[in-house]
Amino acid sequence: MINKFQKIINNKFSGFLKFVFFLRYLVLIFLLSMLFFLYIPQFFDYKKKETIIKNYISENYGLHIKTIESIKYRLFPLPNLEISNLTSDFYNKGINLKTESLVIYPEILSIYNYSNFNVRKTILENNNIEIDIKNLKFLSKNIFFLKKKLFIKNLDLTIKDKNKKIINLNNVDFINYGYKK
Repeated sequence: MINKFQKIINNKFSGFLKFVFFLRYLVLIFLLSMLFFLYIPQFFDYKKKETIIKNYISENYGLHIKTIESIKYRLFPLPNLEISNLTSDFYNKGINLKTESLVIYPEILSIYNYSNFNVRKTILENNNIEIDIKNLKFLSKNIFFLKKKLFIKNLDLTIKDKNKKIINLNNVDFINYGYKK
């Protein structure tokens, strides 16, 4: 009699418990597949994709890149591409930009599909710009009204007039999106 009663209690929720225990395996498989999806681009050769990245940056941000030292993929805190020691011209107007690191946060599906490469935001860190006073209005107009998200950290801006330094601004930060715009 006791065996029958215990059998009834154990069988009452067995269908529900089997379903719950099955779900834990599905969650584990989902988490592992997402981890592999985000970790595999670590092994890609980004020198082959350098021209695609350069074209995207020149079309959307106006930076015509001259030299790049290296491109690295980083997974944490968000998947991003870090381009180190970059020199470029801003809209080919003689505005030289030297950057220690350019961090690009691509959309999740753009990590694998470079034919439709899209970027959520771009961060320029430790920058140096030497600009002629004639090009200052052009630079400010194009940076302030940029449609893509741009964050410039630690900008050293030197304004010249006929090779004489007029103004030197250090540690300038600029964001064209969000609350700190």
